[in-house]
Amino acid sequence: MVSDPDIRKVALICDHAYAEKADGRSGGVGTETQIISAEVYEKEDQNKFVAIVAERDEEGKAFLPIYYKSRIYIDLSDNDLYAMNFEQLLRCIYDKPLYIKPDLGKKPAFLSDSGSIILGTTPKFKRALDAIRNNKDYCIGALNEYIDTFTEHLEKFRLQGGEGEIDDKVVENIEQFLPFRNEAIEIFLALAQYRNTPETHHQLHRFFEGLIPYMDRPEHVSRSREWDFDNFKFIVHELFLYSIASFLKYECYDAVSYLLRHHYYLEKSSDSNKMVPFSVICEYMRSLEHRNN
Repeated sequence: MVSDPDIRKVALICDHAYAEKADGRSGGVGTETQIISAEVYEKEDQNKFVAIVAERDEEGKAFLPIYYKSRIYIDLSDNDLYAMNFEQLLRCIYDKPLYIKPDLGKKPAFLSDSGSIILGTTPKFKRALDAIRNNKDYCIGALNEYIDTFTEHLEKFRLQGGEGEIDDKVVENIEQFLPFRNEAIEIFLALAQYRNTPETHHQLHRFFEGLIPYMDRPEHVSRSREWDFDNFKFIVHELFLYSIASFLKYECYDAVSYLLRHHYYLEKSSDSNKMVPFSVICEYMRSLEHRNN
């Protein structure tokens, strides 16, 4: 069967029972043990075979047949890594590796892409998304980790001085942010569909409360122009609109009401109680007016 040219990949689901029976050549494993033999390895491309670890022993070691322990495997035994490693499995099946070796003699592509900005949220996004969709016990914790990382690392998108028109810089910055905007949208949609609770409403409110300060001059900056923060004004406003739209799509009107009715804490607010309505997110962007003119 494994020699069939139409079969490109052979997956082994490895747990305690499989490893024990395979190593002992006892009954129960069946055809799979015969497939993964020294003779077959010599005749077939070993890249055709992939072990999927479904269980580990008390010491945390993966249950694998002895003949396979020198090979790479995909770990689906850890809930924290499941979403990320499942993507790795899909890439393996379709021969689409995440990291591609560059052609000999050519400079790696990432060295030429000097202007790209990486927010660093993707691993936490995948973990949070998996936890939300599968109602994991650590869902709120995973969501908090994603929110905190997103809020802290958004600083990487702050516009810097230099040559060039400010409106061009704003538009380019917004375009570079699109992959991370799309991650956030997936989180919004998942919350609306699978986890529409008062607790997640509060977490989203906290998320936007942490983003609002980016829309104005930070304390450590003494001089600035009005449009130096237009990229953040656009990004935060768009994220807020997408969050509202996501909850409306699934008729989660309680979530929409929470985000619109509850005020947001803003340290720099001229209001004595420092609480401002959601309208603070809807700010005018002069750089885009300049661009349109």
